[in-house]
Amino acid sequence: MRKLQLALLVVGVGALVWMIFHLGPGKLWEGMQLVGWGFALTCSAHLCGLLLDSVTLRACAGKRGQKVPYLHFARTSVAGHGVNEATPFGKVGEIVKFALLDERLPAADAGGALVAQNLASFVVNCGLIGLVAPISMVAFGVGGGTAFAFCAVSAVFLAAGGVGILILRRGLGVWPFALMRRAGIGRFRLSKERVNRWQKGWRKVEKSWRSATAQPNAMKVIWGSMILGRLANVVEAALFLYFLGGDHIIAGAFLSLASYQFSGWALSFVPMGAGSAEGSAFVMFRAVGLSPQLGVMVEIGRKLRKVVFICLGIAVLGWDTFRRMMGSEHGKVADDDHHHPDRAADDQGERST
Repeated sequence: MRKLQLALLVVGVGALVWMIFHLGPGKLWEGMQLVGWGFALTCSAHLCGLLLDSVTLRACAGKRGQKVPYLHFARTSVAGHGVNEATPFGKVGEIVKFALLDERLPAADAGGALVAQNLASFVVNCGLIGLVAPISMVAFGVGGGTAFAFCAVSAVFLAAGGVGILILRRGLGVWPFALMRRAGIGRFRLSKERVNRWQKGWRKVEKSWRSATAQPNAMKVIWGSMILGRLANVVEAALFLYFLGGDHIIAGAFLSLASYQFSGWALSFVPMGAGSAEGSAFVMFRAVGLSPQLGVMVEIGRKLRKVVFICLGIAVLGWDTFRRMMGSEHGKVADDDHHHPDRAADDQGERST
């Protein structure tokens, strides 16, 4: 696990260097000067969103998660977010999160917590994109073909969010793994043993998150913290618009965040969303009658914030990795078992079976 964390740390540092080289230090500094001292406020709002995501992650970990200090979940969210922001597809950081959670939780609980949190995040973000149509029509008077296109997109994402809720509550089942085996041809067909092993592991993960979400008030905490976290991101966008001298700050902030999320999903293969977020913001702001350049400047501000949180995430991951490399494996296991008897008992039970 320590080797995995070290490898991920190297990936994160490399992605950070690439991003700074791609954008150029001069452009980053120019954007920071435009926002001014308000940049610190935008970073604070984004940090609040991450800390609320940590609350969601802890609630998704169930009873065992409540025995783990909240600070560990906060470090996990910050480190994983930093790596996600710097790498293609924005999911490499989920491996970081799993590696850190696996130190304190059984593997099934760590995986279940991450799946449940990502599902909840997907649902809330779909709802955010679903607000594009009503906000654009009510706040900006958008009509005609543009309104129809916005309504169609909103309907699709609201439906997708509904599917996400069903999966979160009822689970997905193991049919995707059986489908993967059937889709294979010849030497590329997955072995039956491997598929059975994946299905067995998935059942444990699914059972873990469904058990966690069935706890009293768990769903209230999950939805409440996730929605508040997205509102913190809206505040971040609103602060950028305010310090850049924009109009319709609140409505524009919602549309800006929705545009950012949509481009992040549609073009997730682009590292750091290079150019994709700016293009999406340009189209969105122009469609509702706002200054397209303003939307682009907000995205440049987000790029600056990404640099800060990539550095912060790498620092957190690097510190955890360094701390573990300095200690012996025996000492680490003994310390974990002493402070987390539930984890030790689970491991002992798995070995005995």
